[in-house]
Amino acid sequence: MKIIELVNGTKAQVAEYREQEILEYQGNPLIEALPPIYSQEEVIDRLSMYPPYNKEERYLNDHQRVHLISRLLQYFQAIPIHLRIESSISRLIRTGYTYRNPVSSTYAQSFVDNWNNIQNKSFDKSIIQTGQTLSILGVSGVGKTRTLQRILQTIPQVISHVTYKGKALNHYQVTYLKIETPFDGSVKTIIYDFMYQVDLLLGSNYFNRYVNSHLSTSQLMPIMAQIAKSINLGMLFLDELQHLKGIKNSRSSQILNFFTALINTINIPLIMVGTPKAMDVLQSQFRQARRSTNMGNIMWDRFENDAIWDLFVSGMWKYQWTKEEVLITEEISSILYYESQGIADIAIKLYMMVQLRAISSGKEKITCTLIKQVAQEELKMVQPMLNTLKRADYGKLAKYDDLMLPNIEDYIEQERIIVDQKQVMNSLQEGAKRKNEEVQLIDDAVFRLGMIGFKNDAAVKAVQKVISENNQKRDVSQVVKDAFLLLNNNEKSTDKIISNDLRTIIKKGKEQQITVYQALLDAGVIKQDYPERDVS
Repeated sequence: MKIIELVNGTKAQVAEYREQEILEYQGNPLIEALPPIYSQEEVIDRLSMYPPYNKEERYLNDHQRVHLISRLLQYFQAIPIHLRIESSISRLIRTGYTYRNPVSSTYAQSFVDNWNNIQNKSFDKSIIQTGQTLSILGVSGVGKTRTLQRILQTIPQVISHVTYKGKALNHYQVTYLKIETPFDGSVKTIIYDFMYQVDLLLGSNYFNRYVNSHLSTSQLMPIMAQIAKSINLGMLFLDELQHLKGIKNSRSSQILNFFTALINTINIPLIMVGTPKAMDVLQSQFRQARRSTNMGNIMWDRFENDAIWDLFVSGMWKYQWTKEEVLITEEISSILYYESQGIADIAIKLYMMVQLRAISSGKEKITCTLIKQVAQEELKMVQPMLNTLKRADYGKLAKYDDLMLPNIEDYIEQERIIVDQKQVMNSLQEGAKRKNEEVQLIDDAVFRLGMIGFKNDAAVKAVQKVISENNQKRDVSQVVKDAFLLLNNNEKSTDKIISNDLRTIIKKGKEQQITVYQALLDAGVIKQDYPERDVS
């Protein structure tokens, strides 16, 4: 993978083209330059994130352990809905590129057609429409933003195309761009934000060029479409969709109609993200758009107290820095679920706060009573909402609609891929086990290297390199040995002799029939405090 740096500092990946097995994706450099279509197991491995942990850390000083607890914020366990979102995004970006092929005869013509749109202040809707939309609506704290971050990290945001099949192809490809829904519901604000984000990414000057141009919204819309075409935009993310609920219906309709036209004109998939507050907007304002764009919906509720929750909690529970280790039990899991109501963000932060309390109080043990106590004392801001969820008082939940998902059975009209739940759970569990084993191997090897004086950062890099070069290597002793050789700038051959190895020095001394002391002295390992002198 070759990386180049643009003038503004953005790092772009030089395109590497992969042969496509799917007919519709063949011969399109924009699709061939994307990462491969990952298998379920590969997605689990790429999304899951288990920060480093060693049980010996539980015996560090209190002030050190307090800092270590923050590692829990890095913890990310892949669950079925993450696999569904990743699959949807993977399909959307490829579908959007299907009819935007820079080596096709129609690609250049599309720019000419859009230039006519700029002159006529309109969109040309005569082209083939392949752009689609996906809405991801979920309660606050379930992990929408974090999940999208993890998924998008698997896709290079900027790809540089130089040549394709022996022919020059000087193009930049921006695979995704994210903008926020404006509070004022202004289409012009969205267009300016779009230009600003493009400028930040590519070092262009669209925002300064057009922000004071006094062009109308209808004049700016085809210009935005032309920019999106020129950067080969793959997906557009519209975040905080719930902002539309607080503005006039006419303005929210204008925004959604604008995006519908954009999708239909340049075939760019639109992914809308928000809380359940956005449901009313979608239901009342997006019916026409849904007919023309085949919109899909992912409604993301909190965890159920089931096997997926158990997978999430058991992975999180490993990160325990109290001196007395407590194993996860069904009772603890149930209490943690009850106090967090299955909201991932609250569950993780509650677990962190319980450990902090256990350490600061000197009790050094997590108990069910402590979990309840900390929940009541430290979650006061969200207690009204959590208590409403506990009572299942759906009438009052309307007051806290950020934490309530409405009944959407009649709303979801998309075809879903039915996944065997058992197969998914087995893959998730195997993926978690596989990832944990690798993390533990790295932690153990780094710990041993640290015991013999190597710095942590250097040891981590050496161990990761050794493991990456031999995926089958799972013996910690061999990993430490190879990493040791690597850190000493030696070849991997175990037959190479290390000149400053004490064993080698002593062995040579015996061969020369001198004492161990003299051999070490001659090698410069030790110094003679009082030099010998002739006193006769």
